[in-house]
Amino acid sequence: MVALLVSIGPYDALMLDINQPPATHLQPDLFDTSRWPRRPYCADEFEQGLKIRSLKQALTKCYLQANPPHLRVWSIYDIDRPGGGLAWEDGNLPPPSWATINKANGHAHLVYGLRAPVLTSSMEARQAPLRYLNAVEAAFRAGLGGDDGYSGLITKNPKHPLWWTIQGPQLAYELGDLAEWVDLERFKARPGVKVAEVGLGRNVTVFDFVRLWAYKQVRHYHGLQGGFVLWQKAVYDRCMARNADFSKPMDTREAYHIARSVARWTWSRFDVEASDARFSKLQAFRRTGKPLLRTRIFEAENGR
Repeated sequence: MVALLVSIGPYDALMLDINQPPATHLQPDLFDTSRWPRRPYCADEFEQGLKIRSLKQALTKCYLQANPPHLRVWSIYDIDRPGGGLAWEDGNLPPPSWATINKANGHAHLVYGLRAPVLTSSMEARQAPLRYLNAVEAAFRAGLGGDDGYSGLITKNPKHPLWWTIQGPQLAYELGDLAEWVDLERFKARPGVKVAEVGLGRNVTVFDFVRLWAYKQVRHYHGLQGGFVLWQKAVYDRCMARNADFSKPMDTREAYHIARSVARWTWSRFDVEASDARFSKLQAFRRTGKPLLRTRIFEAENGR
């Protein structure tokens, strides 16, 4: 690739393709509609509030929603300091798929495309990919010095001339390739250890909180007239109440997708009778098996 070193604002140098002007230097498939919400939130000024528009209309605005509410396609980091577009170099991390940079102060959004998008609100999906992505994003956020308070809902529109938009070498990364750049051990979720309630950590927290509650409560709604509708409402209220506890809550549509997934799965897939049987066995063991086991251990320790 023919490249040119260009001095821009507070940056020493950025690599730009000489064949295109910086403002339009984007991968040809960056705006493939399969990778963007069909009707994203968007705005020119946050004071005017977010509006839901078609993708075509949203791409004319300064800010827009990059990820669908149930899917992580783009991993986005908010760097609130001059020189933010080069935070990946400072953190010894791979170059982003693109960076959108504020011309006035050098603050930036760094965005990494995911070759295999990750479901963030589905009980049908395994939870391991979500927890893995959460650990990767937490590690990248720490390495980049990103804003922990950034919700990830709205990003600077890479197509808008208000920003400098700089293209990285590839549109999307394998999640495993990103993980190789960081030490995940510090950020992996462990039993008994709370996940940091920022970014995708909020999804993990709400999932765990609501699903464990739902396993116990769904039995009370089966057999009721309009039981499923009542159950959906109860799960949604539970999700929204937990989401409201965060200092930076998730978008309500994101919480809604989690609630819908948990409600549907527990209603149609959770086996109440099998759960009752497991609980009965556990109770029986606590009454008879545990004391007997303690007695045998005591006798073995005392040579009887």
